Amino acid sequence: MAFNTEQLKTVFSTHPDWVVEQEGDCVSISNDEGIDVFVYAGETQVVAESVLFPVSSVTDASGLNELILKSHQLVPLSTVGISSISGQEYYVAFGALSVDSKDSVLVEEIESLFANIPEFLELYEDYIN
Repeated sequence: MAFNTEQLKTVFSTHPDWVVEQEGDCVSISNDEGIDVFVYAGETQVVAESVLFPVSSVTDASGLNELILKSHQLVPLSTVGISSISGQEYYVAFGALSVDSKDSVLVEEIESLFANIPEFLELYEDYIN
C-alpha cells in the first residue's frame, strides 16, 4: 500500500508519546525528549529524517566522516548523511522503507530513529563545536 501524508499522520498519531502534525508534504513527529523527525512518502519509499547538527559546527569533518563510515552499521535501522535545508547543510539521521511497509514497521522505524539519535550525538560529540 502506498502512503499519502494524511495516512502517515493517522498511523503515527496512534503513538501516545508523540506529537504528530502535517507540514506540507511531510509529517513532523516530536517525541517527549524534544527530538523531531520528518517523514515523507514518495512513490517508492517512505523516508524519515531528523537533523543532528549543522555541518558548520563540525571541528574535524574528515575525522567525523571517517567515524560515520566505520560505525554507522552499529546503530540499527538508521544511517547518517548530509542534507541541505534552507541553504545550510546539516548532518541528518534517516531511515527509508518501502511504501509497501506495514503500519507497525513504519512505527518501528520512527521508534528506532528516536532511540538512535542520542547514540549518534554521543558518538560524534568530540567532533562538534
